[in-house]
Amino acid sequence: MHDVKLITTPAALDDLAAELLLREAVAVDTEFFWERTFYPVLGLVQLATPDNQCWLVDAVQLPNLTALGPVLASATVTKVLHDAPQDLAILARATGARPCRIFDTRLAAGFANLDPTCSLQLLLRQTLGVELCKDETRSDWVRRPLRPNQLQYAAADVLHLLPLRSALLARCAADEVRAWLHEELLRLDEVASCLDRDPQSQYLRVKGGSRLSARQLAILREVAAWRELEARQRDWPRGHVLPDELLIDLACLAPQDRAALARLPDLPRNMPEAVLADLLAAVARGQAVPDAACPQPSHLAARPTPKARVDALLAHIRDGCAAQRIHPALVASRAEAEAFLNLPQADRLSHPLAQGWRKQFVAEVPG
Repeated sequence: MHDVKLITTPAALDDLAAELLLREAVAVDTEFFWERTFYPVLGLVQLATPDNQCWLVDAVQLPNLTALGPVLASATVTKVLHDAPQDLAILARATGARPCRIFDTRLAAGFANLDPTCSLQLLLRQTLGVELCKDETRSDWVRRPLRPNQLQYAAADVLHLLPLRSALLARCAADEVRAWLHEELLRLDEVASCLDRDPQSQYLRVKGGSRLSARQLAILREVAAWRELEARQRDWPRGHVLPDELLIDLACLAPQDRAALARLPDLPRNMPEAVLADLLAAVARGQAVPDAACPQPSHLAARPTPKARVDALLAHIRDGCAAQRIHPALVASRAEAEAFLNLPQADRLSHPLAQGWRKQFVAEVPG
């Protein structure tokens, strides 16, 4: 029998946090709305304990969730989530805490020789024979009042996580595999800021950037970084600040003054003078980058590794994983395997495939 409580007052949240700090493990999930903002708008935080108690924290009624921070940051309370990184980043921003001691059932599935890319719905069906209803997947989680079906859906997502954790650990019987799982889970302690990636890397996400020259890429890197910071400050989607097509035009045409900016056909005509000045400054920074420091265009990168060598490495990894009864997708994707082989032998030691528990799966790589 499940006991589900809706938390809507600061006093109730304080009491809940105090209780959860005494538990060995707490299941955690979030429901949010993300369409017209840079950051997701949190609607609910779902929490459950091994005795089938469940709490739904109303983040609309309680915008201040710092009381949950000590629970997330506790080194003695294991937080159990499925596909944890996004939830952790949202919760870190909402609570001001840095989550640690995370158990991700998606990762654990791979070490239990199940597909680590599968949904929670499929994983529960395969391991516990539980069928989740997904009728409320696209609900608006910030509109109030919440309907009974929404509350039931939100509770179901979190109530099965702790039994799922036990089932997956039971399938990871080998001490060595459990040690690898522990090593991989420790990396989740570092992902709390994954929604705020380095602004200087955002140019890599701009559609159309692959056809630009090195100098154009240097300009694109600066204007994309400016857009990233502007989007965060305004809490707007990136495309609402400036669309990708306009960033490409800025990189290609490199306007040096307001008159040149005004000739860009898609530039919004009501942009404040200060914003125009910031854009021109970003273009100027890109033009000032030394030639040797400009990003390398992808079409000038090293010749891709022949398909046969990549296939051979992936087959080598699959054989090693089969012997250890873990899923090969945990070790490397095809793109990661190709990137590893593209490196000179002397540089491969710095690649993630040659570090930690993964390195044994690329030892004695064919070719």
